Amino acid sequence: MISVVIPTLNEGNVIERCLKSLSKQTYKDFEVIIVDSGSKDGTIGTAKKYKCRVIYEPRRGVPLARNRGAREAKGDIVVCSDGDSVYPADWLEKIAKHFEDKEVVAVGGPIAPADGKLKHRLIFKVTSDYFARFAKLFGFIVFHGVNSSFRKDVYIKAGGYSERIRTLDDNEFPNRIKRLGKVVFDPSLVVKASTRRFEKAGYVRETLHYWKAYFDLYILKKGYSDEYKFYK
Repeated sequence: MISVVIPTLNEGNVIERCLKSLSKQTYKDFEVIIVDSGSKDGTIGTAKKYKCRVIYEPRRGVPLARNRGAREAKGDIVVCSDGDSVYPADWLEKIAKHFEDKEVVAVGGPIAPADGKLKHRLIFKVTSDYFARFAKLFGFIVFHGVNSSFRKDVYIKAGGYSERIRTLDDNEFPNRIKRLGKVVFDPSLVVKASTRRFEKAGYVRETLHYWKAYFDLYILKKGYSDEYKFYK
């Protein structure tokens, strides 16, 4: 069984597209867990419409929500998702296929822009696909929280997402657990993600923000620790 975990906070304008795409999955043995931090719009109503499990997490923060969802998950596989993303019908089926290999502990894939503009397509292709393939050659994993999956027992053993890292928490975690088994990056496992953050901040600013985060985390070791624990 697969548990899809979606952190939410006022996603009422976009979450139905996400849940509708999940309702069309060819793989049927899964649940959707909404971990909400106090939405005041129609997020919860839409979640209930699609028969999702709704869990209230009083503390805000995506890593906190993902850890809470993983702890509550009934599935053997925990899949991380976002409320503003859209998933192809065979997404979960492809993920499940990879986990048939008992040595695989994590599976991720690239993201593509939901709006399909040429500028966005090119930037996303380079940053989320080609860069990830190149980095993997050197043993470095590039995952995106919107398109990541893990064995639940390994997730718990490794301590879950770091709740102190606000940028690259979705990148740090798979690099931490790669010593526990195979980590797969599948270029065909493409999902469509919103470009709203990049449109608002600008690609140059966002790129500089992420490069600084890489430097702080992996060079300066800010916020990094070998010990991680679930929020309780």
